[in-house]
Amino acid sequence: MSEKKVVGRGVAIGLGIICILLAVGLVGAIANYASIINGKDNTISSLNSQVSDITSTLNLGKSTVWVNDETLNQPSGSYTNWSPAFSTSYAGYISVQVHTSTTSNTYVRVIYTSHGVNYDNQIGVGTGGTAVFPVLPSSSVDVRIGNSNWLNGATETVTITYHY
Repeated sequence: MSEKKVVGRGVAIGLGIICILLAVGLVGAIANYASIINGKDNTISSLNSQVSDITSTLNLGKSTVWVNDETLNQPSGSYTNWSPAFSTSYAGYISVQVHTSTTSNTYVRVIYTSHGVNYDNQIGVGTGGTAVFPVLPSSSVDVRIGNSNWLNGATETVTITYHY
C-alpha cells in the first residue's frame, strides 16, 4: 500500500488565510494601478486638448467678432472708432467687412504699435467690401471706419473680426 501524507489542519487554514490575503492584496494593487492609469489618462486628455488649442491658434483657426453688423452714421469727412481700442493677444489679422455704405468714399484704417513698431494702414472699400490687415500683439488697436466725402455724411453697416 501507498503511504498517505496528511497535512495538519492548522497548516491548511494558514495556507488558506495566506491565499485570501494575497488575493485581497492583488485586488488592492489592481485598484491602485487603475486609479493611477485613470489619472494619467486624464492628464493626457488635458494635454491633447491644450495641443489642439495651440495648433488652432498657430494656424489662425480662431476668431473673435469685435463688431457685428453695426450701423454707423457719420457727418461728412469723419470716421468712427471704438473706445476702448481693441487688443490682440496673438499675431493674426483683422478683417473689416463694410456690408453697405451710402458713399463710395468709405475707407478702413487700422493703427497700432507692437514691439516698438508703429503700424498705420488705410484701405478704401467704396460702397462695400472687405479690408484685411495683418496684426501683431498689441494692447491698443484702433480700427476706424470713415468717409472722405466732404459734402455729405455717410451711413455704413460693418462687421469687424479678429482672426488668430
